[in-house]
Amino acid sequence: MTSEAPDVVGVGGLALDQIGVGASVRDPWIPLSKFTLQAGGPTGTALATMATLGARVRCFGRLGDDEFGTLILRQLRGMGVDTSLTQREPDRLSPSTFILLEEDSRRRFIRHTTGDVTPLEPADIPADLFDGVRLAYFDAELPTLQIAAATRARARGARVLLGVRRPGPGLGELLDLADVVIASERVAAEMSHTSELERSLVELTKMGPEVAIITLGDEGAIGLHEDKLVRQHAVEVNVVDVTGAGSVFRGAYGYAMLQGWPLERALPFATAAAGLSCASLGGQGGIPTLDAISRALG
Repeated sequence: MTSEAPDVVGVGGLALDQIGVGASVRDPWIPLSKFTLQAGGPTGTALATMATLGARVRCFGRLGDDEFGTLILRQLRGMGVDTSLTQREPDRLSPSTFILLEEDSRRRFIRHTTGDVTPLEPADIPADLFDGVRLAYFDAELPTLQIAAATRARARGARVLLGVRRPGPGLGELLDLADVVIASERVAAEMSHTSELERSLVELTKMGPEVAIITLGDEGAIGLHEDKLVRQHAVEVNVVDVTGAGSVFRGAYGYAMLQGWPLERALPFATAAAGLSCASLGGQGGIPTLDAISRALG
């Protein structure tokens, strides 16, 4: 590890996104008009967003010693993420996602492999991983590891940001350790057992976090902190691809947390970042700059 502590350490999913744009998937042979390879995964894109916006970011994880893993780490490093603690396991396949984007409808068809890398265990966490760290980011995809890591992060004084893509084992413990939770409308409804947005936010904060946020796609986002409810409309963009928009939102919100911004400033910032990311192909291909977000917010 370097002598200077990062602002953020993320522990979670990294993957290679293979994104192609083509005609209808009903065709047996689909020529692609566009194709891109980008580092992705729920944690990879969130961390790349924080690094792009200016935070010092480090990821902790494990990938296969394959070409996919090499590409993932090369792209993350190119975006400013410290990957020195991401392990490589010989003769293993790293996670990868193939996304076919229909040219006319912009519908996405996704195929994913988690690979066969041996999952990290709590005993693998370096003793000093969170020393001097201000924010820990988790995606609820590796609960056993992340519960242990979040417990250690809080003991070191770091705040915990939890981005949930789908409910799963250990989520209750992770929520109890989180300062902020971010989830989509569908996932929030599953977690809180209600589809009513304001009630869902209240129920989520009862589970541990002081701030709960629900992302609403092209309708923006809504968040709750104590008795303050904030709604934010999405920015208007020419949507090309929504891949990774949720991860960009979470990464931008993490950056806002590092600045100490209140919900009423952080939510518009993250919403604008996510919206702008949809104007380009791929999650990491569309991460906006601070200047671009500022212009979008007026």
